[in-house]
Amino acid sequence: MLIRHATMDDLDALATMETACFPPLEAADTEVLAGRIECYPDHFWLMINTDDDDIDATFPAQVEEGTLMSFINGPATNQTDLTDEMFTDPNVHEEEGEWQFLLGVDTAPIYQNHGCAAYLLRRVILDSAISGRKGLVLTCRERLKSYYEQFGFFDEGLSTSCHGNGAWYQMRLVLPRRELDEYCQHLVDEHAEAFEATRESLAQAIGETTSYIDDEDRF
Repeated sequence: MLIRHATMDDLDALATMETACFPPLEAADTEVLAGRIECYPDHFWLMINTDDDDIDATFPAQVEEGTLMSFINGPATNQTDLTDEMFTDPNVHEEEGEWQFLLGVDTAPIYQNHGCAAYLLRRVILDSAISGRKGLVLTCRERLKSYYEQFGFFDEGLSTSCHGNGAWYQMRLVLPRRELDEYCQHLVDEHAEAFEATRESLAQAIGETTSYIDDEDRF
């Protein structure tokens, strides 16, 4: 298994995965994905199956190292709420942005329900903490709220976003920092249980990353 950021060479595989994971009104097309890769390639996280004996050739999302299993992407910005503009305009990205937004958490159908997205999401949470972000923000359907809550996200109610139609709920995760500003401290006080889940996610991600590095060092 390999986890890395994106390059333009990954575009076809990413577009194939996006189409497989989302209905047409929600899926980012090739042009949009290309714009995101150009503007913020390091804000794509790709999980790749590099085991030649375990590659399913029936799923066409192939990258140089193997089969694309899962990917997460989105801009960083100082805005606090997710907007429809983020889905269409990659230039909203600010490399030093305080909040990491997640526009898509994609997992190939053949790899779903195997923990791939959870593993990758914990890595994104850890990388965001290392980068000094205040936290992460995403939107999801009501049925998925409990899934994201296990990582430390909490429900902020209906989002103003109408991307792809239907109701979206904004979910926020606040990262531990040496000093929290008044806004984040208020959120932590209000969502103490979620903040503890965030700490647990970070601890697990650190353990997983250490194991991942140890495995890579064997080659």
